[in-house]
Amino acid sequence: MLRVFRWPAFTSVWLGQVLSQLGTQLFFIMAYWEVQLRSPYLLSAAGLALTLPNLLSVVGGSFVDRWDARYVMLWTDLARASVSLFGALVYALWPHAFVAVTLVILAAHGLGGSLFGPAENVILPRLVPDEDLTAANGLVMTTSRLALSVGSAIGGASLAAIGIPWIAAIDGLSFLASAAAVANVIRLWRREGRIWRDGAAEPRPKASVVSQVMEGWRAVGRIRWYVAVLPLIVLLNFFFAGVDVLLSVWTHRVLHGGALQFGVINAALSLGQLLGSLFAGLAARMSARTGLLTFGALTSFAMLIFSFSRSVWLSLAMNVVLGVSLAIINAIGFALMQRAIPGEVRGRAFGLIYSFAGVAVPLASALAGASLHVVPVAAWMWLCSAACAALTIGWWRVAPKGTAGGPSADVASNA
Repeated sequence: MLRVFRWPAFTSVWLGQVLSQLGTQLFFIMAYWEVQLRSPYLLSAAGLALTLPNLLSVVGGSFVDRWDARYVMLWTDLARASVSLFGALVYALWPHAFVAVTLVILAAHGLGGSLFGPAENVILPRLVPDEDLTAANGLVMTTSRLALSVGSAIGGASLAAIGIPWIAAIDGLSFLASAAAVANVIRLWRREGRIWRDGAAEPRPKASVVSQVMEGWRAVGRIRWYVAVLPLIVLLNFFFAGVDVLLSVWTHRVLHGGALQFGVINAALSLGQLLGSLFAGLAARMSARTGLLTFGALTSFAMLIFSFSRSVWLSLAMNVVLGVSLAIINAIGFALMQRAIPGEVRGRAFGLIYSFAGVAVPLASALAGASLHVVPVAAWMWLCSAACAALTIGWWRVAPKGTAGGPSADVASNA
């Protein structure tokens, strides 16, 4: 996997993401913990602010294909840095505005992600050769999970040590660092004399956003195995989102932990995803179908055990298992889809994929806090485990059987 560091542009993007994800996770741990202390029912508002803008990924993907994805990433990072740094100032001067400012910063993160995510999936296959693509995807996930793990682990402790305004300031500075990394990619490409698009000098009629989105949909529709299990993916993400929103309440009320324990439990999930990302290259030796089935079943089992845990240590162990399984599933899935989708429509296609994955997340975020009146938090975990089991059965029926790490006739025929 480390061979992908031979490519300087990829290394720059990778490093920038490490820093921005670290700052973001520090802020998320602080935000969700402080919000639930004020009122657990405000978690619904926080979840909505973060996830609702993600539905704009479908439009964001179209913009990414129309513009230079590198500049989309650059300006998105700069915008999020500005919002977080301004929020840090407001936290320091007007502490009573905590909830309103937090919702604005979360919304900025969600909106930025709706553009940055598709852009990153467009640029990644241009930074490394095809044979390194699965390893690069695994390392990008390592970027995220390493930062999330460290950020979560120190997030709860930093809340007491440095306070809310400084956490928001660190978040803003981390996005500035990420923007600098993207700017370095632009500089490297200019020095090498590379152009962003093949035939970029040829004039082309500008298609409408609607027609571009439809082109993306046609590209996604050709991935038959993905379309077949899409309803189950939406359902699983719905319940995962509910569990994520309520995890702070679970830590506080069921495990009787504080902000430190909440951060560590989040860190365990991220640590597992880091380990899974590191082994994504080994997973590439398995058939795609075998990998999806094996780690899908493991995800369902780990979530079920987590729901019955009353020990912080057992919860940590199950979160590590969850993280490993999810990372490998994502590495396999994204490598398959990146190969199946033509480069010229990859931005809008992945914008649609992000939108499909997140379409039910805002609803789950809205219902999670309100559901505390009606059902226990564990019920969300049981339903999440059941949805994952159903998705695993769906993969067994339709998932491609070819090698996950490289092109194959079987994968192509199922795409």
